[in-house]
Amino acid sequence: MTFDDTLALPPAIQREALLTSVSIQKDFVDWRKGRQRYAVWVVDVDTASLRAVAHRLHDALDDCLFPEYRRQPHITLRIGGFPAAERGFDDDYTAADFSRHLDALIQARIQPFHITLGPPQTFPSAPYLSVTDPTRGLTRLRQSFPGIEPGGADFRFVPHVTLGLYCRRVPVAQVIARMAACAGLLPIPLEVRRIALMTYEASTISGPLHSVCAFDLAERRLQVLDDEAMRPLLGAS
Repeated sequence: MTFDDTLALPPAIQREALLTSVSIQKDFVDWRKGRQRYAVWVVDVDTASLRAVAHRLHDALDDCLFPEYRRQPHITLRIGGFPAAERGFDDDYTAADFSRHLDALIQARIQPFHITLGPPQTFPSAPYLSVTDPTRGLTRLRQSFPGIEPGGADFRFVPHVTLGLYCRRVPVAQVIARMAACAGLLPIPLEVRRIALMTYEASTISGPLHSVCAFDLAERRLQVLDDEAMRPLLGAS
């Protein structure tokens, strides 16, 4: 089981969902099997402009969202897994996996590109900012990662910025009306110059992200941001 917020529900389900759904907030011990952190490749969009939108939306939906949600604004590109020097479980993210992904990013030669964030929309379980990607840079980055896509044959990549998780069932029409409070702060243009490998505490799926390393698109170079967290991904136990 994974908790990647790129796994959007099919559009038909979104249209038919008249009420939001309540996200499950618990420690999924059978999933993490004692492992502590889970890694994902993301575009970090935690800017002052985006934080202003998030705060405005949280105020508008205050009674509908879990207050424990502390994840920074980001766009998930690809699930990694549980960092490990060698594979013990199918969903471990090993040094060999990381090396293949890094090599693929270098070979892809994807240059910095521009995206636009907004307007706000909603999945059944979470409000989010839609992402306009005119050059398909996000899709090209995602496709550069080798390996099987999570989610199976019906998976559809929907770039977005999750802004919280619903704590109760609310009419979707009401949510959409409330989100209009953010209209004056959108859209937000953004240049994507690098992507990051981040991890979160697996026992708390709404917790903050921690930066492990970043890949500069223009220079095709990796910058290590946390030496200790990088150890298993470099083959050290």
